[in-house]
Amino acid sequence: MNGYLKWFQRLTWVGVIANLVSFVLPALFSPDTMEALLGPGSTEFALYWVPYAGFVLLSASLMYLPAAVDPLGRHVYAWLSVVGRGLAASFWLWQNSRWELPGMIRTFWLLDGTFFLLFLILLQLGMPPEWKISPANLGRVFASWGTAFTRLFSPGTGTTQDPSNGALRAFGIVSLLVTLGTVGFAALGLVTPETINPKLGGVTDVWAYLWLGNCGLLLIQLGLFSLPAACYPVRYRVYAWAGVGFYLASAAFWFLLTRRWDLTPPVSRFWVLDVGLAAVLGFLLHRGLPAEYQLSGTGLKKWLASVFGAFKKLVSEPLTAVVLIAALALGGALAYGLYVNLLKAEPEAVFSDPAEMYKYGAIGLAIEARVPLYLWEVIPELCGDKMPDPAKGWASFGLLYEPGKAVPIGFAQRQIGYPSVEPTCSLCHTANYRTEEGGAQQIAAGGPAHALDLQGFQWFLYDCAQSPGFTPKAVVAKIAAKHPELSWFQKKIYEFAIIPSAQMGLKIQSNAYAWQKKRPEQGRGRTDTFNPTKITVFRLPDDGTIGTVDLPAVWNQRAREGMWLHWDGNNDDIHERNYAAAMAVGATPRSVVPPNFQIVTDYLLSLPPPKFPFAVDAAKAERGWTIFEANCATCHAFGSEKVGTVTDIAEIGTDSHRLNSFTQQLVDNFHTVHEGLFQFDSYRKTQGYSNLPIDGTWARAPYLHNGSVPTLWDLLQKPADRPTKFWKGYDLYDPVKMGFVTTGAGAESMGFELDTSVPGNSNQGHLYGTDLSEAEKWDLIEYLKTL
Repeated sequence: MNGYLKWFQRLTWVGVIANLVSFVLPALFSPDTMEALLGPGSTEFALYWVPYAGFVLLSASLMYLPAAVDPLGRHVYAWLSVVGRGLAASFWLWQNSRWELPGMIRTFWLLDGTFFLLFLILLQLGMPPEWKISPANLGRVFASWGTAFTRLFSPGTGTTQDPSNGALRAFGIVSLLVTLGTVGFAALGLVTPETINPKLGGVTDVWAYLWLGNCGLLLIQLGLFSLPAACYPVRYRVYAWAGVGFYLASAAFWFLLTRRWDLTPPVSRFWVLDVGLAAVLGFLLHRGLPAEYQLSGTGLKKWLASVFGAFKKLVSEPLTAVVLIAALALGGALAYGLYVNLLKAEPEAVFSDPAEMYKYGAIGLAIEARVPLYLWEVIPELCGDKMPDPAKGWASFGLLYEPGKAVPIGFAQRQIGYPSVEPTCSLCHTANYRTEEGGAQQIAAGGPAHALDLQGFQWFLYDCAQSPGFTPKAVVAKIAAKHPELSWFQKKIYEFAIIPSAQMGLKIQSNAYAWQKKRPEQGRGRTDTFNPTKITVFRLPDDGTIGTVDLPAVWNQRAREGMWLHWDGNNDDIHERNYAAAMAVGATPRSVVPPNFQIVTDYLLSLPPPKFPFAVDAAKAERGWTIFEANCATCHAFGSEKVGTVTDIAEIGTDSHRLNSFTQQLVDNFHTVHEGLFQFDSYRKTQGYSNLPIDGTWARAPYLHNGSVPTLWDLLQKPADRPTKFWKGYDLYDPVKMGFVTTGAGAESMGFELDTSVPGNSNQGHLYGTDLSEAEKWDLIEYLKTL
């Protein structure tokens, strides 16, 4: 064998090792991380196509090896490996033109294209004249394939190499039909993934299309490898048996996946089809091949011995051995480095104090919902001009810091490959207040984060990631200045993987949340609860509804078990509600950390509401209790008749936008989710708002589901007398009217002006108590300070 073919052998092995390290192993064993770093996206949406792409690439890579061992004896497959690399390079170039792919994945075409050119040149220079690429040779090859196909469908013909018996002919025909079907399906997945994926239970998501298309490409490659074995099963018996092995392995893959994920038909039945194909093809091949090539213990030992002998001969040459050892060593070192810096998970932080766990413990969000810690540290420097108040940094969005803490309340630090931060429940459910101007900040765990500008925080990250100065090189330079301990390799990981992934992830989220720009601004202390689930999680069409609500309090949950929850009473299962909320911010059935989640759940079950931080007039409160019992208790006192039930919108008369945004279609989608701890069966569509029990009433300001009434005093006024505009989000408390201060320079500088004439912001309805006398209203308010 000449030097050109020897280099073809060496580079084939290098390519297989590169495939294993860079794609196959991460896709099979850590698809979420691999996709987020290369995609990025979420395997919640790409589902099974990411690991299946890894499995099929592994199968295709193994098909390269027999030709690498003997490129002359298996020259057909040597040339097919060139075709495979060319198809792969073309695929990734095409994807670059279809979708805006991030850094690392944009270079895939270059890697495949390089191998394609090298293989093409080496085989063209190294093959004998009759096996080189030329018009005459191509014509002869096509003619021979025509003859081979004719022979399959013409009984009585055959060759000495491939005896014409019924079993082998049937094997060839079945193989061809299966290949045609597989290639046809793969071509549809490759060309029109947006049509095929929903029919397979997938979603309308760019990254699902990308990986489904990649699977289609790889299946087409495998289809090409199956053609020679279908026509000449004796000559290419190794590949014929490899095809049977592929269907067996594919059956095992899909079967195991059905145990891991809640797959829907037809995907959940793929393993049955593969078992059937492996059984039929294996039986026909075993029946038709000569005895020495049939499936048996002796035959298997003989084949393994031949493989070992061929490999031993291959590495007996010093240069080849050096290349393979170097490739394995480099690949192993690279794999280990990538594992340590991208995948290796350190033990989760568990705080002995449940309150600290609530504020700083990770509940387990997927990688695309986490922000690299070092990036978090330098973003204020990179994009401080986009912050509401650069001098305050992250606090300008209403994020709450405690002395001595590196991150705000509501963020957990994690180490999964690299340090990162992710939101927790307490981000949206921790209140802050001051009892006097210039006073110290106080924290009320479980309270509504009335000062949090969640939408502003989101879009700051999105806009920063797309600003001209936000480049991986510039970001890494800032990070390196703060962290000189980072090695050269770690800096490169940040520059070419972590930062591009985070940047593209934020850009994807900005596209996913573009619907927010079509709605009125949410402002401080508010969020849209179910449009993210509809549009971003379930990928339902944007129906234009407005679901903006005030962030709710979450203390004293045990007393609420069995009640109809959420503002519109759409669920009576606290655990479902908690997991649905976690899913909306980025948790998946596979990312969630059940022990941590349980600690937080248990903490909120028994967390008492905060006591009113001012003096209470006992005499007035006692008179107020009588008024409360007569006018409010039926709907708002624990144990009362209507508490935890729903009052029809026609009766309560409050803004209906939030009610309309929660649709029956969303209920139906929720009820399709049965994965791990995410079991959703208790949702329903209602026609009104829930009568919630009131405790910690003072800290729930502002009032109504959309936060459109600033104080309890204002809520007890006729709607025409309620404020139509006020500043929302200031932390100074007004103990008289029971609510936060909404006027003055401080409120204007920190708050968001809520205009009740804007759709979704109506302050109408809830007329209960508005007919009381002024004295009765003040007595009632005094009593409510005690709840």
